[in-house]
Amino acid sequence: MSIIGHEKIVSFFEKVIDKNSLSQSYCFVGKEQIGKRAVARYLSAKLLKIDEVKLDTHPDFYYLSRQIDEKTEKLKKEISIAQARSIKDRLGRKSWFGGHQAVIIDEAELLNEESGNALLKILEEAGSDRVFFLLVSDDSQLLPTIKSRCQMIYFPLVKIEQIEDGLVKLGYSQDLANKAAGLSWGRPGRAVEICADNDLTKNFNNELDRWEKIVNVPFYKKIKETEDLFNDKTESVRAGEKLQGVLESWAVLWRNIILDKLANRENKIISASKLSLLQMVRLVDSFKQSQVLLAQNINPKLVIEQILLSLN
Repeated sequence: MSIIGHEKIVSFFEKVIDKNSLSQSYCFVGKEQIGKRAVARYLSAKLLKIDEVKLDTHPDFYYLSRQIDEKTEKLKKEISIAQARSIKDRLGRKSWFGGHQAVIIDEAELLNEESGNALLKILEEAGSDRVFFLLVSDDSQLLPTIKSRCQMIYFPLVKIEQIEDGLVKLGYSQDLANKAAGLSWGRPGRAVEICADNDLTKNFNNELDRWEKIVNVPFYKKIKETEDLFNDKTESVRAGEKLQGVLESWAVLWRNIILDKLANRENKIISASKLSLLQMVRLVDSFKQSQVLLAQNINPKLVIEQILLSLN
């Protein structure tokens, strides 16, 4: 099992499966890359009594997620009614092998009213041997009619030390595991992604260098050091998507700076910065608020300028 953390959740489900007392529908709630999908896949394989590597080709398993728009080549904003209805077409009415059927619906909060109603009908008609795992980042966005039929399971952030140990067990070096765990912000999936992609670590180090340059300089110099974040003036959407990742790195970086300050550890940015601990916390909050603004298509340059102004 390659799951990092969430032992209590896994243990609960293993006991429920052994007692054959599963509910029909579960909603896994937690931040992106926290481990919801990994746990759902592990449990689906356990239900079907197969190795997880065989899961995607098993006729009694179905994974549903947003599709790519052929015109824009980007993910669609919603899960369509056709996709919801495809569950019934894909699985039929009974298990192929006389046991359970397992369905994972990723980003289930993106079901619209039509697709949600279609899923609701499938849930009402499904027998006790068909188990649904709905994965959401924000359960307040899930349709109330769907939410009322689900048992809610909330996924907490995983301790950094636990993530580091888990990465080492997966075969990554101690040094890489330590760095990736520190950058993961409690999300095992993010840590694994960092280990597998050297560019992510490189990008984070670049942002660390950027903050060492801008933390205690005049505003015009701050602007100059951040111009590359929105230099593609012809495509603000693309710049916004790029900036979402940068803001994520900034939030992790400043979280680590706050921890260093609390522990009185040496840090170049703390030495150069005149920010109080409260101001640092507010800065991290501003990164989160800025991500929301970018999702609303606010001009990326304005978003960055607002953050930089708060430092003066």
